[in-house]
Amino acid sequence: MERPAGFWIRFLAYVIDQIIIGIPIFIIQFMVSFLFAAGVAAADPFMTENQFNISFLLFGVIPILASSFVISILYFSLLTASKMQGTLGKALLGLKVVNEDGGRISIGQAFGRAFAYVISKLILYIGFIMGAFGEKKTLHDIMCSTRVVYK
Repeated sequence: MERPAGFWIRFLAYVIDQIIIGIPIFIIQFMVSFLFAAGVAAADPFMTENQFNISFLLFGVIPILASSFVISILYFSLLTASKMQGTLGKALLGLKVVNEDGGRISIGQAFGRAFAYVISKLILYIGFIMGAFGEKKTLHDIMCSTRVVYK
């Protein structure tokens, strides 16, 4: 059986991944904000503060959040289901994601694992912190029958 990866190396891989996906997300945020500001100035220079806030929510914040969510889900799931068996952060640190039998996970497991990340985050990252205790498994590993191990 392969040696399970510890909490801190997994944490470092996650930080690397967040930096990698943060770059395209930042570019999208910048473009959406710039286009929104230019559009508002051209459309109605006499817009009230409430109209501006509602418009910014609908045409600024929601598209940014939606694109960030899509980028994250695709990045984590597609790379984890690929031959790399993990994200770029995991690959840089010599880690891979495997199923309970030690094999490559399916695309379904990878998408499930990516969505389970959201649950781990929503409960104040407790799902991630679980990896520091016990069998080195996080909530998303338990939910999707996966493990992170050294290559």
